[in-house]
Formats: sequence, structure tokens, C-alpha cells
Amino acid sequence: MKTRQDLREIVPELEYVDKFIIEMFQSRSDTIGSLKPFLVQMKGKKFRPALFLTCARMHHGRDLQSIIPIAVSLELIHTATLLHDDVLDNARLRRSRPTVNTLWGNQVAVLLGDYLFSRALTLLTTFGNLEIIELMVNVIEEMSIGEIQQQLEASNPDLTEEEYLERIKQKTAVFMASCCLAGCLASKTSMEIKSSVYKYGLNLGMAYQVIDDVLDFSGQEKNTGKDTCSDLKNGIITLPLIYTLQFSPIKDEIFSWIREQRLGESELFIILNEIKLQGGIEYSIKTAERYIDKALTCLEAIPTEDVQNGLKAVTRLVLRKVPII
Repeated sequence: MKTRQDLREIVPELEYVDKFIIEMFQSRSDTIGSLKPFLVQMKGKKFRPALFLTCARMHHGRDLQSIIPIAVSLELIHTATLLHDDVLDNARLRRSRPTVNTLWGNQVAVLLGDYLFSRALTLLTTFGNLEIIELMVNVIEEMSIGEIQQQLEASNPDLTEEEYLERIKQKTAVFMASCCLAGCLASKTSMEIKSSVYKYGLNLGMAYQVIDDVLDFSGQEKNTGKDTCSDLKNGIITLPLIYTLQFSPIKDEIFSWIREQRLGESELFIILNEIKLQGGIEYSIKTAERYIDKALTCLEAIPTEDVQNGLKAVTRLVLRKVPII
């Protein structure tokens, strides 16, 4: 498959990211080590390490093995946010498996997330690139602000598209953009390329989150690995519903259900049907496609063809939301 072939240069490093994390748990006490099965279950799609490693290849002399700790730290930060998100959302499934909070409780899930954050920052500090450390600290801050804002906006059907887009920028897109920029900081690239790569990651991250929000309504649980309508059940308002509420003849009823958190199976069925009738899914998909087009346009400034091809390959996998390895 061409997509996999375009990423062949970073596959060994991505495989080592998994090994590094497993060995990290094995080296700890029995308490932490006993949670190792969670890591096997939580093997991610590796989008963020892949973006970082691909961008780092712009400097041909860059030894990717030497920057594996940074790639690991990015995956740890991402996994930590998922652990905390699952607690906030009362999620029972993640990637078709029981969540940590389901298996061991909210307290363990939160503390394990904190542990992964601390290990990520330790790895970044050990590597010693102050620009990358500052970048990732800012990422954690932005994601936290985005999550706080989301909680404050819960069950608010008046949320606008602009407010939604700003929230997903903070929660998702800034992290992906920063992974790309970190790759540039780990190699020798110009300010122009850094700017283009960051914008690529930002637009890719926006598309990624919009697609994820579409799948919450239109995807099947066996394919998405999580409960259908899980966001709406937790009061999280996303683009398909925001668009639908502008045109729905039963807008007042839906507003009332959301505000009163009265979302049983019958209400959810009616809302899902209304989203389909008003074109909320189609509008959201077109929005994601526009962000993808912007992302790919940003790649034109990158002079290294194999890096361009690698980022295009990651983009294709993001659209399909399938693992890289």
C-alpha cells in the first residue's frame, strides 16, 4: 500500500515507541507495573509521533533514534489526556475495550494520567531542548483550557460554530500542530517552513476532530470503539448538532431536552434523525474536507519530497482514522 510505503522510514521508530512505553512500565514498581495490560489495550494510532518524526526528517542528517524520547513523550501526553477525558465523560469503552476508569475506577484513571504527564515531561527535560519543552507545556495548558471551556459549556445548545471551532482548536488542533513544529525544532528548518508545517498540523487537527465528532453520531460502536452519541449524552455540543439546530423545526424541543439533560433513547433517536434530515453530517464532512484542503496546501512550502509524501500519508490515515502501525 502506497500510504504505508510513504511512511516506511519512520515505522521502526514508531514500533520502538510502543516498546519504550512497555519497558517504562516494567521498570516501575509492582503497583505501576500491574497496570501494564492497559497499555496493550491503549495502543494508539501514533498520529502525533508520526507527525513529529516525519517533520524531523526534513534534516537529512537527523538521527531519528536519538529523538525517540520526544516521540514517546508525545504519545504519553496524548494517552494521559484520553484517560482524563474518559473520567470526565464517564466513558465505558475506548477503542472497543473497557476504559481504565471502568476497570479500576476514576481515582486510578486520573492518577495514571498524571503519572503519564510527569513521565512525558521528564523525557522532554532529559532530552534538553528548551524550545520543545516550552512548546509542549503550552500544549498541555491549551488543552486544559479547552477542556475546562467544554465543561463550562456543557448542555448549552446556544453554542455557536465559531465557539465550537475555537474549542476544538485548543483541545486537538494545537497539539497536532505542535507535534509538527517540534519535529522542525529537532532539525534544521527555516522560519517559513516551521510556519507552514504548524499551519498544516493546525488544519489537520481541526479536520481530525470534526471527523471524530461526526463519527459520534454516524459511526457504529464496533467501528468507533466507543458508545454512540457519547458526546451528546455528556452535554457536549458538536458541529453536526450546531448546524442542525439552525434549521430544525423542532429546535425548541431539542433545546429543552439538552438544557434539562433529558436525553433518553427516544430523544436521542429523534435528534439523530433530525441531524440526518437537516444535513448536519454532510455539512460537517464538508467542513472537515475544507480543513484538509488547507492542510495539504501548506505542504507546498516543504522542499523535501519524501517529507511531503509522508505527511500526505498521515493525512490519508487521519481521514480513515486507522492506525499507522
